[in-house]
Amino acid sequence: MKDKRIATLFLTIFIDLLGFGIVIPILPNLAKTMAITSHMSFNPDYAVGITAAAFSIIQFLFAPLFGSLSDRIGRRPIILGSILVNAVGYYIFGFAGNFIILLVARIISGFGSANISAAQAYIADITEPADRAKKMGIIGAAFGLGFVFGPPIGGLLFSKGGLFYVGTFTAALCVLNFILAFLFLPESNTNRSGHRRKASDTFKGMFQVWNMEVIGELFLINFIYIMAFSMMQVNGSVLWKEKYGLNEMQVGKIFGVIGIAGAIVQGLLIGVFSKKLGLKKMLLLGCPMVGIGLAIIPLPPNLDWFYVNQGIAILLLSVGNGLLMTSINALVSINTPPQAQGTMLGSLQSLSSLSRVVGPLIASFLYANSKELPFVVAGSLVCGLFFLALKLSKKLKAENTSHSVVPK
Repeated sequence: MKDKRIATLFLTIFIDLLGFGIVIPILPNLAKTMAITSHMSFNPDYAVGITAAAFSIIQFLFAPLFGSLSDRIGRRPIILGSILVNAVGYYIFGFAGNFIILLVARIISGFGSANISAAQAYIADITEPADRAKKMGIIGAAFGLGFVFGPPIGGLLFSKGGLFYVGTFTAALCVLNFILAFLFLPESNTNRSGHRRKASDTFKGMFQVWNMEVIGELFLINFIYIMAFSMMQVNGSVLWKEKYGLNEMQVGKIFGVIGIAGAIVQGLLIGVFSKKLGLKKMLLLGCPMVGIGLAIIPLPPNLDWFYVNQGIAILLLSVGNGLLMTSINALVSINTPPQAQGTMLGSLQSLSSLSRVVGPLIASFLYANSKELPFVVAGSLVCGLFFLALKLSKKLKAENTSHSVVPK
């Protein structure tokens, strides 16, 4: 990356996702333990879903607000401010001694991590339209790398120095990021007197798509798929600790393997799948692969077949995720008129954030009744999407053509 601005934005998003990844193997069990020691009045299993949902709901609400505000006051102050807020959130996380402080720390981090829309707008400001898609790809790369490196680092830090090491390390990364952004990220929005996009437009657009032919079905598939996958992300570490006796470092390694496998599939295999299968078949195959992968995670009664089983699950999830993510995004784009591409894909991203609120809450309720239930339910939901995808595939036009969405 020769452009220091692009490199700095990449680092900003990467640290956001690295911080998210670092807490994945730690937060669920920590939230449950702190709910018990803090004598909270609700079932401690619910604490797992509450902490995960709190982060996502703040991100969901403030991402479009930050994007709108960056149109008015500029990208630079939003990005710099959010980095500092993130540093504060992770520092508080490192000293959390009870459930309430832990929850406050995650809310602050959700607020600080809601800078994705401002980062996307910055890239749009400094790139030509023909080069924009390629540059926007750095955000996807930062997401993937954050999930690859975050969980193993989090597990290692927690095993060496507990919560203090996790929080202070991540806060220090944010401070370093702030310094680099302050030095190498000049203001990009030089025309702040133009049209001011309303943050409410994002929410309106997200709900209007349900009445659009094809797009509505794709959004529903995406919502259920992301919701189900978030159920595994939140309760996986709790299951692996309570049923199989794994520690935080081992859990972090499992999530790291999931991230690496996903990166390999996305980087090396999806192009092959796209050429050989086409988007419609990718969508149809992705549903049962992800569904079966989720459902088999809790099947081994003990450690005897655990790693073999998890290996199969990771393979199914990695390939299935690649097929679903690629096909959904591409089909939404193909079935959206050119002048509405940004709005539609932004609405899809916002809906994904909302699904990460709903999924953990449902999973924590199910887990309180049975350790295996969140995974079985999540897997069944995604397998069931196959029939919706099959019905949708009959409506889709040829994949190399575009057509405008039409209200039902």
